[in-house]
Amino acid sequence: MSQQSSSEQAGRPQPSRPPTTPFDIDNYFNPFVPRNPLRFLPTHISYWFGYRQHATQRHPFFSLHSSINDLRLPRWYYVWHLHTAFLYSSMLIGAFCGVAIIENVFLALPQLSGHTVPIVIASFGAAAILEYNTIESPLAQPRNLILGHFLSAVVGVGITKLFLHLPPDRFEDLRWVAGALSVGLASILMSFSKTIHPPAGATALLAATNLEIQDLGWWLLPLVLLASMLMLASALVVNNGMGRRYPVYWWTPVDLQALRDQRRKERLTRRQKEEADVEKAVGSVEGRDHSLSQTDTEAAVSDEDLRKELSAEQERGRPDRANRAVSYSATDRVPRPERETGPESEDTEGSGKKSTSQVMSGESILVTSHKIVTPEWLELSDWEDEVLRILMERIKEGRRSEELGM
Repeated sequence: MSQQSSSEQAGRPQPSRPPTTPFDIDNYFNPFVPRNPLRFLPTHISYWFGYRQHATQRHPFFSLHSSINDLRLPRWYYVWHLHTAFLYSSMLIGAFCGVAIIENVFLALPQLSGHTVPIVIASFGAAAILEYNTIESPLAQPRNLILGHFLSAVVGVGITKLFLHLPPDRFEDLRWVAGALSVGLASILMSFSKTIHPPAGATALLAATNLEIQDLGWWLLPLVLLASMLMLASALVVNNGMGRRYPVYWWTPVDLQALRDQRRKERLTRRQKEEADVEKAVGSVEGRDHSLSQTDTEAAVSDEDLRKELSAEQERGRPDRANRAVSYSATDRVPRPERETGPESEDTEGSGKKSTSQVMSGESILVTSHKIVTPEWLELSDWEDEVLRILMERIKEGRRSEELGM
C-alpha cells in the first residue's frame, strides 16, 4: 500500500513555487519620472530626439520612398542595395563623427590642474559601436550611455585613490587588483541602477591601470560626462538623419501613463476596500451574539477534516508547473498568473487561445501591445525584459499607425 501511494504521489502534478518578483529600481523611480515631454514639440524637432507619433513616420525634410517611386526602382533593389547602403553608411559616418568630435574637443581643452587632457578616452571607441550599430539595444540608450560611464568613472577613480594610499612600489604591485576590483564594483553598480553599458567597464579599468587617465584624478568625471554628451548628440543627428530611430526611449521602456493609471486604480480600489471593511466591522458588532451561537453549533466539525478538504480542493485546482504561464504588464515587472482562454471565447479568440496554450506548454513567448506572456519557469533578466518591452512598444506604434490609416 505504501508503495502504491508513493507512486500515486509521484505521478501527481507537483506544486510550483509562486513567481518571484525581481528587484527593479525603476519601481521606486518610475512613479516620479515625468512623461516624455517631446510629444509637445513640433514634429520636425521631436523627430531628431527619437520621438515618433507612429511607426511609419517619415523624415521631416525628405522621403526616400517617394524618391524611389519617382525613379521606378524595383522593391528588391531598394531592400538589398539602397537600404543596406544607407544602413552601413550611417554606421560608418556615425562612428567616425562620434569619435572625431570627442577627439577635437579634447584637443582644444586646456590643461586641468597641470595635467594634459588625453586625445580621447579609449572606452568611447567601443561605445561608438553600440551607439551606431545596435541602436535599438537597451545597452545603447542614453540612460545607459551617460550614467554607465559616469558611475564607472566614479568607481574607478575612487578605488584608485584608495590604493594610492599604499607605498608607491606596493601600489604598482597591486595595480592589477585595483583594475579588477574597479570593473567588478562598476558591474554591480550598473546592474543595480539598470545602466549596464559594456564600454563603461573599460572606463573603470582605465581609471585604475592607465597612467594618463589616472593622473586626471577626479577630473575624469567631467571629461566622461562631456564625451558622453558629445557622443549622444552625434548619435541623435546621424541616426535620425539617416532615417533610423534613436533613442528608442530616454529613461525606461515602461508606459508611464499606463503606470499612473494603474496606480490610480489601485488607490481607488484600496479606498473602497477600506470603506467596505469599516461597514463590515460595524455589522459584525451587531451580530456578535448570533455568530457566537453559530460557532458553538458547528464545533462538531473537526479541524482535521477541514484541512483534508481544503488540501484536496487545492490539489484538484493546482495545475502542473510545465502548464503555467505568467504575464508582465506594460507598466511593471510583477509576474501575474496567466490563465488560458476559456472555451466560451474560443470562436472569437481562436488564435489568441492557441498562442496562450503554446506559452503555457513552454514552447513560446507572447508579446502583445499591452502585455508579455512567458512560461512560468522562464525568469527574465533586466536586459531581456527591456528587449521585449521595446518590441511591445513597436507593436503598439504599429497598431496606432493602422488606426490612423498610415
